[in-house]
Amino acid sequence: MRFRRGSTSAGPAADQVLLRRTGRVAALQAALALAVVLMLIGAVAFLFDIHVQNKEISGQLSAVVASADDVTDAPPGTALAIRAPSGNVAVSDHAPAATERLLDAPPGYSDVRDGGSEYRALVADRDGTRVVALLDLTPWQTGRQRLLIALAAAEIAGVIGATVVVVMLSKRAIRPLATALSLQRRFVADASHELRAPLTLLHTRAQLAARRADQQGVDEKLREHLHGLVADTRTLGEVVEDLLLVASLESGIGVPGQERVDPIALCEDVRAGAAAYAESLGIGLDIEAPLRENAAIIGSRSALRRALIALIDNALAHEKPGGRVLLRVHQDTKSVSVSVTDTGVGLDPHTTEQLFTRFAHGDGHTAGVRHYGIGLALVREIVTAHRGHITVGGAPGRGATFTLTFPAAPA
Repeated sequence: MRFRRGSTSAGPAADQVLLRRTGRVAALQAALALAVVLMLIGAVAFLFDIHVQNKEISGQLSAVVASADDVTDAPPGTALAIRAPSGNVAVSDHAPAATERLLDAPPGYSDVRDGGSEYRALVADRDGTRVVALLDLTPWQTGRQRLLIALAAAEIAGVIGATVVVVMLSKRAIRPLATALSLQRRFVADASHELRAPLTLLHTRAQLAARRADQQGVDEKLREHLHGLVADTRTLGEVVEDLLLVASLESGIGVPGQERVDPIALCEDVRAGAAAYAESLGIGLDIEAPLRENAAIIGSRSALRRALIALIDNALAHEKPGGRVLLRVHQDTKSVSVSVTDTGVGLDPHTTEQLFTRFAHGDGHTAGVRHYGIGLALVREIVTAHRGHITVGGAPGRGATFTLTFPAAPA
């Protein structure tokens, strides 16, 4: 499964783009909802109009049949045919050919088409006399067409008007949202800057305390707590560094310190730093790299290192003792990829996107440890800032592979 971002821009400009897109989506949804409502109203009005017309047509035909004495007094648009008890048949002038044929039809209403026109017919018996009345439906159909045109025009005007109103209102609504997002990012950056110095000092003091406890033979339980405090302060410091990096990426500054980075040397550096921790878990951590050593990526070494550390930390957290985590570097003429593969609990492909949500975590961690932070979300931010993409593969019980692919640096 591959994850991409459409743009690497961030910060207030990206917020404005996102909010404007949200406003347009809201306007479109409102317009569609209004269009559906107007269509329902129009359909009800049209069906009601047809019902009223049918009643009027039926009433007019009944009145003509009841009052017709001969075929010469037919109302405009109406044709008559009368068959007397003696068998004599009289048909009004200019009557459709179907008028006389209906004298043999059963009594009742029917629709007739003759000469390209549609008629409503009524056949009735009156004191032994058969009477047929046909009414031309052309004027009624013209009225229905005018009603349809009027309803369509009203719907189009209503949808356009509603869209304009919703767009105007959404523009007003997104202004405070954009301000709130800007303030939130500024708070994260400022708070992270303020926390970094005291956390660094706290971590240093915890290290000194743990070192003196080891040298002076302090109670083993206390030394264990002190070393745990060192690990916790290191983790907290890493979270703050991650927040600072995210704030830098989202503010539009981009990744710091653009340089030419050797991915093989970077992997060796990361492996050296994580080897002791992996060994303590009983997990092997190896590198597989090509013989060619001229591969390079243009970007921030510190940011790329942080991305690999996050992936290794994720792999170790889901690996079992005796397992193996492999760092693999691959290069071709246009790209350089670095993958981190584990043989652990694997992952469900349907929940892969959730892994890249900030502060989300999956199940199946080693020893039940639950990792909090922005790890994989930060990895995607870093890869996107380097114009790369992430490919995720794996299955439950078969391990997982996270592959970072970047454009290759020019020779």
